[in-house]
Amino acid sequence: MTSTFTSEFGREFEQERGRWLRRRLMWYIGVMLGLSALGVLGALIAQMFLLSVGVSAVFTMAFLITSVVNIPVILFYIWAFLKVKRTLLSQQAALRLVYWLIVLPGALSLITNVAMVETGFGSQIQIELSDEAASADEPEALEESAEAAPDAAEEIAGSDADVAAPEQAASDGAADDRETAEAVDRGEPAPESDLRERVQTTAGSLSQIFFAHFFACLFLPWTPRESFRPLLPLLGLNALIVLFYLPGWLAPTLLIAFSPLVAAPGAAICWWRHSRFRKRYHLSALRGRYGEMKRELTDARRIHEALFPEPIRDGDVRFDFVYEPMRQIGGDYLYCHRFPGLGDDAKREPVSVVIIDVTGHGVPAALTVNRLHGELERLFGEEPDISPGDVLTALNSYVHLTLANHSVYATALCLRVDPRQNTLEWASGGHPPAFVRSVDGRLERLDSTAFVLGACHGDDFQSDQRSLRFLPGDTLIAYTDGAIEARDQRGGMLRVEGLQAIIHTINPRAVADGGWAGAVLEAVDQHRWGPAADDTLIVEMYRPL
Repeated sequence: MTSTFTSEFGREFEQERGRWLRRRLMWYIGVMLGLSALGVLGALIAQMFLLSVGVSAVFTMAFLITSVVNIPVILFYIWAFLKVKRTLLSQQAALRLVYWLIVLPGALSLITNVAMVETGFGSQIQIELSDEAASADEPEALEESAEAAPDAAEEIAGSDADVAAPEQAASDGAADDRETAEAVDRGEPAPESDLRERVQTTAGSLSQIFFAHFFACLFLPWTPRESFRPLLPLLGLNALIVLFYLPGWLAPTLLIAFSPLVAAPGAAICWWRHSRFRKRYHLSALRGRYGEMKRELTDARRIHEALFPEPIRDGDVRFDFVYEPMRQIGGDYLYCHRFPGLGDDAKREPVSVVIIDVTGHGVPAALTVNRLHGELERLFGEEPDISPGDVLTALNSYVHLTLANHSVYATALCLRVDPRQNTLEWASGGHPPAFVRSVDGRLERLDSTAFVLGACHGDDFQSDQRSLRFLPGDTLIAYTDGAIEARDQRGGMLRVEGLQAIIHTINPRAVADGGWAGAVLEAVDQHRWGPAADDTLIVEMYRPL
């Protein structure tokens, strides 16, 4: 593929991915908006329920803070949803919006967690939970003491000692709780739960970053590299939290170093989705381009074959041809010019035919043919009765000056039949030999008279025009090298001798008034095994009896 095609393909791919990103972005914002609204609603319901049953204000305050923090997040999601819905965002603008949709709520959530810990809500909640657990354990301890009362005296003494121990432990626990409460009242972290809270805070921060990134990757069709960008500020904020809360240097360093791994699951999903989308789009684009190219080649073939002349089936000199391009279009070309005459004299005027075979196949060869067609139109327009030798010399100059520097050459066979003088004139530039079959069945071979067109110029090129008798009933068969290069099942080419044998064995009665070209092509196709390796053009010129 050319660089132009590749760049155009890349632009179309990014445009399609941008449209897909905008569609999925609306779904992502809508789901996040719904989840945030449900979170606020659930927190308000829980707060009302806890107040109705007389639970400590610590719990209700925690739910209230959660609700208040989520309200700006919900407003931000609403603004983002309306922006995506009303504005046709570019791909880069959509990615920037996704960046802030992850960074701002994520950073706000991390800061809120730290603020709740720093203000002592975490310690107070743990104290409340510990008090409730201790209150629930006291009835069980009393019941066990009552069951042990009927035992022996020494067992009772032992029981008294055992009862004293739990009471002392409870007293110590109460003292610890009071110490914890006093520390909380002073705004200091509780001594016995300080490390646990620090670990929980850092672990909670990483888990929030993980879920925020993973959830976004489930919705958004972005690349792994694009998905990692919103994590950078969140991981930086998390690193500050780790350095502030965890003691020592080894644990914080390791945690910060391995924290980017939270992006691995989401990045894996992005890579898998992006790879599938790229392969699917490539296949679809190539299929579409292939269909478009086939349509263009079909149109090009119609235009290319419009350059070919109409067969001449009246007059003293007639001609016909069959053409099989190896592909949609090819580099074989046929030009015919009948010298203009008046009335019935026009049917006795000379007929000139030029057969050209350009090196190469397909579109490049067809483009070259179009240029040569224009040159032939100019030559015969300026000099309608130009001789075959002069045509060949002019074509050689044109190919040498305009095409040879692109390594494009051609072979050509220039013919002219004059029925008034019963002559056939020809000049051949490297073209395969043509054959003249006389009315009595004799074959005469018309070999090349000059070099391939474009190989040399000036005095080095001599057309060496020749002539022979061409009487009523005689037929000339010319062709391009696609016919003699046809290979059989064993790989053997037909060659010139094989084609000569085909012409010799064809029943002249079956092709008495034309049909030689079709009969020869049919025999060539019977010899050929598999698809054609070159364009095939077969031309017949004949004089009816």
